[in-house]
Amino acid sequence: MTDNKKIKTALVSVYNKENLDTIIYRLNELGVKILSTGGTKSFIESLGIEVTSVESLTGYPSILGGRVKTLHPKVFGGILSRRNNQGDQSHLVQYEIPEIDLVIVDLYPFENTVASGAAEQEIIEKIDIGGISLIRAAAKNYNDVIVVPSQKEYIPLLNLLNGKCGESSLDDRRNFAGKAFAVSSHYDSAIFNYFNRNVSEDTERISLNNGEILRYGENPHQKAVFFKYNNTSAGVTLANAHVLQGKALSYNNMLDADAAWKSAGDAYHSVKHIKNKVAVSVIKHLNPCGLAVTGNILKSLELAWEGDPISAYGSIICFTDKVTAEVANWFGSKFVEIIIAPEFTEDALDIFTKKKNLRLMVVPVKNEITGEKLYRSINGGILIQDEDEGLDAEFNTVTKKPFETEKANLAKFGIVACKHLKSNSIAIVTENKDGSFWLTGAGMGQPNRLDSLRQLSIPRFKMKEGLDIEKSVLISDAFFPFRDSIDAANEYGVKYIIEPGGSIRDNEVIEACDEFGIAMAFTGKRHFKH
Repeated sequence: MTDNKKIKTALVSVYNKENLDTIIYRLNELGVKILSTGGTKSFIESLGIEVTSVESLTGYPSILGGRVKTLHPKVFGGILSRRNNQGDQSHLVQYEIPEIDLVIVDLYPFENTVASGAAEQEIIEKIDIGGISLIRAAAKNYNDVIVVPSQKEYIPLLNLLNGKCGESSLDDRRNFAGKAFAVSSHYDSAIFNYFNRNVSEDTERISLNNGEILRYGENPHQKAVFFKYNNTSAGVTLANAHVLQGKALSYNNMLDADAAWKSAGDAYHSVKHIKNKVAVSVIKHLNPCGLAVTGNILKSLELAWEGDPISAYGSIICFTDKVTAEVANWFGSKFVEIIIAPEFTEDALDIFTKKKNLRLMVVPVKNEITGEKLYRSINGGILIQDEDEGLDAEFNTVTKKPFETEKANLAKFGIVACKHLKSNSIAIVTENKDGSFWLTGAGMGQPNRLDSLRQLSIPRFKMKEGLDIEKSVLISDAFFPFRDSIDAANEYGVKYIIEPGGSIRDNEVIEACDEFGIAMAFTGKRHFKH
């Protein structure tokens, strides 16, 4: 016995009507009776196609401002009735309920309404009740009914109608049913997340659609997919960046681009005293090997690159201002993977087109506070935490030598630089005579803090023209557990240190600073990054 089913009656109730016309014309050609209501019914009538109103079927008008239209036994009975069940069939005869073989729905755009910043009442009215009920009912009864749950499935349905002349197999119907439950579960997740903002931290709903298959993962033998999600609290996101040129982004490219965008944005927001400020970050393997904020885009680029010109090879660069032809020419034969900026001039784009593999990404500057969550997987589970955002506000001097207030702005910039380095991390930041800031030394990713400090390449630092390490500030992302790091810092000539404090040996560390005439301040805030 064949499992093919002929479509005789279709119910159509959609929000988005683009590409619906060809389906309606085809259904009419196949002799399918069409039921509809509201704006969809008016649209079908405008095509010159006969349509039966749902109201004439149910005997009830659309009520409550359109909130109740299809919620009626004569509609849902026709969808949910089992064609091979005698009891169901007798009820259809008794209550004069027609069988409905095809349900086409496109839900109210709840997520888009939230993202638009609409008032709550408008958002609530975009919670679809009838449509979601039709989708679930038709999907449940996929043995007899075919369901089209969104505009995305209009074309697949049209192909089916043309290919099988209005018939569908069980596999066809089951396939559409699976897509229907994907739509309904995602829709419900979006509604829950809207209501759950800052309410319940022990409940989370993550629903992701339209994944982009990447070339490979962290390594060529690993598979990877990129999903973009709507987080209405985050505002501007890197996931919405527009790629202007170059080959497809890889898994590692995306991670590094995110690190570049976040570090540049945070550095930009950390500096308040520079007019027309521009931040530039240089990222390699998720770590800033260069970071600078000045009042001139080219100078910011030069200082960020000079932070570690060896590591800058093959890096990802992020600007917080428009990239001009002058900047594009500066790169010359230098090899970088990606350049990110809020805008590129036409002249700059003309220059970059010669570098065919160079990716250019356009995205606005990161907001100071995004409210975004960070997700990390472990075997068999997932960890969720808040993003480490905002500036450290307090600097409490703990040494005999005071930590000068004029160093506070530099220290804030340094904390941002340090917190974007992998723990254990140490950063040295320097202020130039014109008030510009840059990252002049970085140690990161070591299993102990002393090795991170030794990684700073102080001899290379001292070779940088015009730098005085005694006027720079050393930042640690966490407390110094022993005085050995202070001993090493003193050997390098460091005179200013910022750390969170909190060690059981804080007094020992403070005494070492006093012994060497080093000014140290505690922030009380750790910035681990694993």
